[in-house]
Amino acid sequence: MFLDVTIRRNKELLEAAIYLHQKGEIKPNTYVVDVDNVVENAKRIKEEADKNHINLYMMTKQIGRNPELAKRIVEVGIHKAVAVDPWEAMTLARHGIKIGNVGHLVQLPSNMLEDIVALDPEVITVFTTEKAKEISHIAEGQGKVQDILLKLIDDKDLIYEGQTGGFKLNELKEKAKEIMELKGVRIVGVTAFPCFLYDSNERKILKTPNTKTLIEGARILREELNLDLKQINAPSANSVASLPLLKEIGANYGEPGHAFTGTIPINADIDQVEIPAMVYVSEVSHLFEGVAYAYGGGFYRRGNLKGALVGRNLEEALNNKLAAIQLSPANIDYYGGLEIKDREVRVGDTVIYAFRTQIFVTRSEVALVEGIKEGKARVIGIYDSLGNRLK
Repeated sequence: MFLDVTIRRNKELLEAAIYLHQKGEIKPNTYVVDVDNVVENAKRIKEEADKNHINLYMMTKQIGRNPELAKRIVEVGIHKAVAVDPWEAMTLARHGIKIGNVGHLVQLPSNMLEDIVALDPEVITVFTTEKAKEISHIAEGQGKVQDILLKLIDDKDLIYEGQTGGFKLNELKEKAKEIMELKGVRIVGVTAFPCFLYDSNERKILKTPNTKTLIEGARILREELNLDLKQINAPSANSVASLPLLKEIGANYGEPGHAFTGTIPINADIDQVEIPAMVYVSEVSHLFEGVAYAYGGGFYRRGNLKGALVGRNLEEALNNKLAAIQLSPANIDYYGGLEIKDREVRVGDTVIYAFRTQIFVTRSEVALVEGIKEGKARVIGIYDSLGNRLK
């Protein structure tokens, strides 16, 4: 998906990834991250957010909850993280990263609430009055009032499979009243997901129907219940290109993730401010009946994988682009197949992919590399897919 734009805009990353693999510093099934460009991307995103008066939480699931990258982003001025689930919140907090929002895509399990509330997250997102009551009870026991966001949803909204849940507009007022009676929580905002998506036909980022639900829900709470809402949180596809859209609809919080590595869908079609800063490195395991099999472990079904570069140096690889064989739903991620056709491919060749991923759901390693732009690539750390340092 991002191979062509990476060739155009960050060829140095490709060269570094091949070199590090051939030298034996990284294994196949490793995501190589260009740390310097992640930092530059973060600076650009922060500047655009400031210009549009948008507050930001960083999303780290797609980079494997990596604490070192999170610290670099904090230094840019994006001080808190949104955790996709409580395990991510605990991982980041262990490394001193402050938690901004938790519970949005994955509600907090009852027996983890004590630990999560103790982290003092800025907000916890809730889907139900039952979860708000649980949080209130825990917060009271810790002598605090926990700020919460209500996740909004309505009949015509776009919802990904497995992510259903939230407060419907026709019940919002009554449910919010019930929550307002609780002593340990305080409603401070609303959120929805996904609020923006890239349309490849129109070649631009568009508002989803969910944005209308978000803004109407905020109006109900403000005008009919006189709530002082601090957050109108509008995640999904948050990047330099979309931050003005947040301001346009009246949102004041965003949650960029893929923008830090330049792996936002629009970047596959139109060069954006963010530079591609991540590739997936594998190795040819074996050849069989016209197919080169590369080690897996990091493939992602929604990655829109199209092909890979194969070779033992940059020149070879750039002249050896192979089409990918699409993975079936029955596939176990042992290998990825590449069509050899008339190309020369050898066992042990480096394979470079560039696709959209979610590292936290893989079994890959993550290599953080500095000095790529200067031609002095050096690995500063290797982590597992859940943010634990390996070496």
